[in-house]
Amino acid sequence: MSIRPIKTWSYPGALLDALVDTRRVVAATELPLPTGHEGESDQLMEQMLDQLDHHLIPRVREEASPAIVVVAGSTGAGKSTVVNALMGEELTPSGVLRPTTKRPYLFHHPLDTQLLSEVEQRANVYATEEMPRGLALVDSPDLDSVSGENREVAHELLETADLWLFVTTAARYGDAVPWEALRTGAERGASIAIVLNRVTVDVAAQVRRDLVERLQQEGLEGLPLFVIPEDPEGRGKVPRDVVGSLARWLESVAAASAEAIVERTLHGAAESLKEWLERLAEIMDDQAAAAKEVRSEVRRCAAQADAKGGDTWYLGIPTSSLSSRWEQAASEGGDLFRLRRSAWSKRRVARERRDAVLTPMRREITEAVEAFLVLAASDASDAMVAALTDVGEGPGPWLAAQRDPRDARATRERHAADATRAWLDRVDELASSLPGAQRAGDLIGTQGLSTALASAALGVEGARTFLTVACSGSINEQSEEARAELTAARKFVINKEALDMMKPTDVTALLPEASSKVRLRRAELRGLL
Repeated sequence: MSIRPIKTWSYPGALLDALVDTRRVVAATELPLPTGHEGESDQLMEQMLDQLDHHLIPRVREEASPAIVVVAGSTGAGKSTVVNALMGEELTPSGVLRPTTKRPYLFHHPLDTQLLSEVEQRANVYATEEMPRGLALVDSPDLDSVSGENREVAHELLETADLWLFVTTAARYGDAVPWEALRTGAERGASIAIVLNRVTVDVAAQVRRDLVERLQQEGLEGLPLFVIPEDPEGRGKVPRDVVGSLARWLESVAAASAEAIVERTLHGAAESLKEWLERLAEIMDDQAAAAKEVRSEVRRCAAQADAKGGDTWYLGIPTSSLSSRWEQAASEGGDLFRLRRSAWSKRRVARERRDAVLTPMRREITEAVEAFLVLAASDASDAMVAALTDVGEGPGPWLAAQRDPRDARATRERHAADATRAWLDRVDELASSLPGAQRAGDLIGTQGLSTALASAALGVEGARTFLTVACSGSINEQSEEARAELTAARKFVINKEALDMMKPTDVTALLPEASSKVRLRRAELRGLL
């Protein structure tokens, strides 16, 4: 069907879509932060939803049904031929609407499915892309059908039609039944066009002139008239140029009708709605700005906590007991000192005593590091809460109050345990790269080697001395790397603390671009109106 789509800004179905989308966006809007606009925003959203639910959407939905174009006429006028030509294919097969057929055929655009009126209940309905949005074409039974029920259906369709398309022929245009229907339609103010079908060349001028005079007599001279010549090859095809002009007329009528619907329905309500949408967008911008501010404050506190203690922060980890263990085990006569003698180190009792010394050391390292990481995260959290609650009310205190202390403590301890375990795993890898790691591992075991390196990274001098002797080389590189990994572990738990603190603000409604959805709806309504 060679029809340009109806402009969306003049079609009430597009307006209905825009209003429904606006209603969805407004209803889904969240304003979680207390920015001082709570009362205004609640009232604003209530006003908009009330206006949309009880005025704008119902009014436009009522008027947004596709314009019903009924193709009517006498028996044998070629109504189905015209419909098939408009559709561009044979959707109404020849003979399908015989006098015994009780249900007409209705064709509409697929996007108009939800907007069809009660006409669809009495017709065979087909969705096709060939129909422009805003029009539904009905192939009606004959007005003069021998079936009384068919005649009744045809007249009922004309009563519900927005546009009437009367099809007649050179032989039948003077029949009384169609003219009576035309008079009734004119009195109703319906949009009407006449298709004079199957006109042979030899009588075309005379028939057209006679029909125009008849229309003038009836006061219907303003009705559009389309003359379709007889197909000389007898195929019953309607010329495309005639179909094109008829299609353009249908489109123009539908568009003009839609514009009137928009003007009649909206009045000043739409202008108020657009102002309210802009104000809601501004409040959402305030929310996003407030969220950004409190997040920045949390990040600032996290950065300060991370920098606390400088490069020697690790010296704050309590290692006095660990240092005593190393001093006792590695000094002359200690279980680790005796391992230097190759004969003794090969005995099972030597290995058992070695493990009895190193295993508690590793457990103590794990507990000490884990406890210190928990403390570092806890101190960072306290600093964040203090900074957020520096003012009496607002987004800061709200954010600080969102975390349950017990849940926060359990999460903090879990993060510290994970970080400590990951650090020790990394120390295991570094220990294997120590100079003389193979020989040293034979003496104190691979886990013992890792325990010694971890101790040295914590600043235990006895462990550093023992490991240097056991490896017969410098351990500075691996020790510094282990210490850097420990610094990363502390940074991890502090950052996790910050992320957990900021989590309530990690919602779509507080993103900087959140208000764009509301402004997009406002811009769409402005374009449609």
